[in-house]
Amino acid sequence: MPTPRLHPDTVEQVRQAADIVDVVAEHVVLRKQGRGFVGSCPFHDDKSPSFSVSPEKQFYYCFGCGAGGNVYKFLMELRKQSFAEVVLDLAQRYQVPVKTLAQEERQELQRQLSLKERLYEVMAIAGQFYAHALRQPSGHHALSYVEQKRGLSEETLQQFQLGYAPGGWQTLYTYLVQEKGIAVELVEQAGLIVPRQNQQGHYDRFRDRLMIPIHDIQSRTIALAAAPSPTKNPNTSTPPKPNFSIKVRFYLA
Repeated sequence: MPTPRLHPDTVEQVRQAADIVDVVAEHVVLRKQGRGFVGSCPFHDDKSPSFSVSPEKQFYYCFGCGAGGNVYKFLMELRKQSFAEVVLDLAQRYQVPVKTLAQEERQELQRQLSLKERLYEVMAIAGQFYAHALRQPSGHHALSYVEQKRGLSEETLQQFQLGYAPGGWQTLYTYLVQEKGIAVELVEQAGLIVPRQNQQGHYDRFRDRLMIPIHDIQSRTIALAAAPSPTKNPNTSTPPKPNFSIKVRFYLA
């Protein structure tokens, strides 16, 4: 019997009901660290705990292998199940009523839901990348600025998930497209990269910037605020146009 097409309301209700920390903790030994949890990554031979789980964002990410996503992605990768199978299993576990789609609605709604979820995921991975870059040698001047000049504590940096966009023209592009294998069209649609004019290729929209992710009420990253780093001229280009419900905007100090 084929798996039924699930109504978007069911997918969203299950996602809200399923706590990612509880689900991941059934497969990974987690310990509290700051506002989140860390443990050994189940997707590669992790020598030191590089796997983080954020209860606020309901998102996991591994700084070692780059695996990341929401509760659905975690179980799909771990169990090798389809999206619908994972949703149905969680719906049964959390006693969420299941609604399916009428035949004529299925294809378009599934396409919209899939694109929306992928954009959320790309934004979350980008936010994790920027947070990691802040603590790398290339972000030392930005980290020193926010800690010493602005007086922000490590707890505040973690709470607001401040990050740093390196100054290279294709640093994020290389990570997302070449290393992570994310489609360049999807990264461009999220507003993170910009096509070069009159030539092939793309470049990072944010360069040498302090980055602050903006979340919705469900703690999903829906935008990125960018402020000049201590070495950056505050003049910037026009903000990009919004794509669906995922938006990337410039916010300058």
